[in-house]
Amino acid sequence: MLSLRRLPLTILIAPVLTGTLAFGTKTVRAADAPPSGSPMAELKKSNAQLDKVLQKNKPNWSPEAELERSEVKKLVGSFLDYGELAHRALAKNWDKLTAKQHDEFVTTLRELVERSYLRQVHGSPNYNIKYEKEEKNGTEASVTATLNTSSHGKKAKVALEYKMIWKADRWVVYDVVTDEQSMLENYRAEFSKIINRDGFDALLKKMKKKLDEKEDDGG
Repeated sequence: MLSLRRLPLTILIAPVLTGTLAFGTKTVRAADAPPSGSPMAELKKSNAQLDKVLQKNKPNWSPEAELERSEVKKLVGSFLDYGELAHRALAKNWDKLTAKQHDEFVTTLRELVERSYLRQVHGSPNYNIKYEKEEKNGTEASVTATLNTSSHGKKAKVALEYKMIWKADRWVVYDVVTDEQSMLENYRAEFSKIINRDGFDALLKKMKKKLDEKEDDGG
């Protein structure tokens, strides 16, 4: 099986609650400018910036590595819209929550995604992405691409589709479909199952418990 340890963050969103990798509606404000620019160009720019940071390959224990992790978090937050992902992943349950619950959920989800990814990636990623096509439909867009990578000496190709939305005068990612596996849909199914069974508070508690686990637990 292809190892996902070296995939770029624009295609890899690490597990939130489970031990397996999972690839989980806010309307655009009237004040936002009409959509313009290229969603594909935004992705290329983000990947190039991320590559530049990861090429530094600093030892994990060093102050430079901590700075690198901060840079990665900042870059990811610039193109992955955690609020949009959280809103869509909770679906109908989002409207039942208070503003405080919204903020707490988005913050916790963001911290889990950031930490899980930073555990997996270190050094120079062994991949390249060929962007193929972009389609825009109003304030939403999709970009298709192919990831070329290798694992244990074996080459592999992975079909990608980025789901994007125009917000705050730029294109941002809210879902990634990897070989027909949707990050958003997997998160939605996972979250919905827990909420329906135990309620939102139980979901948030479980997420925070996962966040509190030791860094070396492999989760």
